[in-house]
Amino acid sequence: MWKGTISFGLVNIPVSMYKATEEHKTSFRSLHASCHQPIQYKKWCPSCNREIQQKEIMRGYEYAPGHFITIEDEDMDKLPLPTLRTIEILHFTDRDSIDPIYYENAYYLGPAEFGSRSYRLLHTAMNQTGMVAVAKVAFRTSEHLTVLRLHHNCLALHFIYYPAEIRSVREVPGVEGGAQFTESELQMAVQLIHQISGAFRNDYRSNYEAALQQLIQAKIQNRELEQPQITPVVDLMEALTQSLAALRQPAVIASDTSTIAFPVTSKALDGARTTISNTRPRRRR
Repeated sequence: MWKGTISFGLVNIPVSMYKATEEHKTSFRSLHASCHQPIQYKKWCPSCNREIQQKEIMRGYEYAPGHFITIEDEDMDKLPLPTLRTIEILHFTDRDSIDPIYYENAYYLGPAEFGSRSYRLLHTAMNQTGMVAVAKVAFRTSEHLTVLRLHHNCLALHFIYYPAEIRSVREVPGVEGGAQFTESELQMAVQLIHQISGAFRNDYRSNYEAALQQLIQAKIQNRELEQPQITPVVDLMEALTQSLAALRQPAVIASDTSTIAFPVTSKALDGARTTISNTRPRRRR
């Protein structure tokens, strides 16, 4: 996806960037409701009064109403940025000092030609110190703040948000103060957390895609889907009690008015979910 160098002091490490993640989602087409034919989106020039092909399109900036300058790819390559082809390490820091809310996309960095020795040196040094690197790199249409860290025997690059892009939690209604609960409820909630705690695994799967495929097949076969049975639990103490009991005897407890959820994720209950309802119904919008 990208080739450049890591600037590590006066050491330059040639690297190549690769995607580290991929989505597994069912895609839909946009259809005309009356005839069910796919919709086409055309790029249209109102001045020439005709459809425009992608190869005819260029980048422009409107510096005054109706007045544009054009920017070619060659112009973008001449940006006066030291991070245009360089991952510039600003400093190293403890990994836990960066809140996970900052993290965006992840990429792998592999050593490019003649870069293996210096790449492995940086990897080994970061492994011994336990540090991650805060860096900058210009990628596509902006300069990104990034975190460079170790992932097994590879260097991983995470794009992160700039601090100014993180909104304050004060903007979230209802987090200040809060509803009252009893000491018994708290003790049972803590017990439930301990009961269903475990290490992060590598076998998590999304059930949404499987359910979506079931819906698609049912539509193709012109049949109705069976809906899961829902057992409402409206008392918080009862919900906590039943959740702990579910660890011994698997059960699914759910409510369409639930506001508190404790997913049962122990190995004995893989695939089961327990949704706990608060005593206060959810506000309908």
